[in-house]
Amino acid sequence: MTVFAMAPDGVRIALHELGDPDGAPVLMIHGFSSNARRNWIGSGWGAALAEAGLRGIAMDLRGHGESDRPSTGYDVPRFVADVDAVLEQLALDEPPGAIGYSMGARLLWRHAGTRPHAFRALVLGGLPASDPFERFDVDLARRALAGEAEPGPMESFIVDLAAVFPEHDPATLVTLAGEVSRTLFDPAQAPPAVPTLLMTGAKDTRADDTRELLPLLADGRFEEIPGRDHVNAPTSGAFRRRASAFLAEHLG
Repeated sequence: MTVFAMAPDGVRIALHELGDPDGAPVLMIHGFSSNARRNWIGSGWGAALAEAGLRGIAMDLRGHGESDRPSTGYDVPRFVADVDAVLEQLALDEPPGAIGYSMGARLLWRHAGTRPHAFRALVLGGLPASDPFERFDVDLARRALAGEAEPGPMESFIVDLAAVFPEHDPATLVTLAGEVSRTLFDPAQAPPAVPTLLMTGAKDTRADDTRELLPLLADGRFEEIPGRDHVNAPTSGAFRRRASAFLAEHLG
C-alpha cells in the first residue's frame, strides 16, 4: 500500500514499505530517473532487509514514481524539506537509518550533514565526490529532447536516463536536473557525522572517485560492489546484504 507525506509546498511524496514491518526503520531514497519500486522493491531489497530485522520505508522523490510532478519546484532545498516532511509524518520513536543511491545518496549526505540528529547510520551507494550535474546545460537538453539539437555528453546521459522508464515524464526530469544543477554538491560543506558506509560498483565510471569522500567522514568506510556499474548496482545481492548488515549493526 502506498501512503503519502505532504511537503511544505503541497507536493505529495509517496512512501512504500518493505522488509520487516516490526524492524528498525530505514529510510530509502532512489536515484535520478528511478523510483522506489524499481530501485528497491523490484530488486529484492525487501528480503535482505527482513532477514536483517529492518523495516524499509522507500520514498519516491518528487517528479518520480507515484509522487507528484510539479512543473517547477525541484531546487535542492525542496528535496531536503521533503525528507524533513517524511520524517515528521513517520514520527518514529528514534532516528532511523537511511540508504540512498546516486542522487538519493547526495540528498542524504546533504540532509544528514545539516541535521546531525536525523539519522543514526547511512549507506550511500553510487555517490561521486564531484557533482555530475555540474556540466549540465538544461536548455540544450530540452532542445535535444525535442530533436532540435545535438546534446553534449552530460545532456545525452540525462536525456537518455529520463526516457528509460515509461512511467516517467522525460521533460519533467530534464527540468528537475536543471534546477538541481543550480546548487552543486559540495561534500566538504557539511559531511555526515554518523557512521557511513560508501558503496560503489567496481565498474561504475560515474562514481569512480567515491573513496575521495572518506577523509571528510568522522566514521566512514568504503566497499566496492563487485562486477556492477552505476545503473545495475542496486540489483546486486552483495550490495543488499552488506548494506542491510551495516545498518542492522548500528540500529540494533
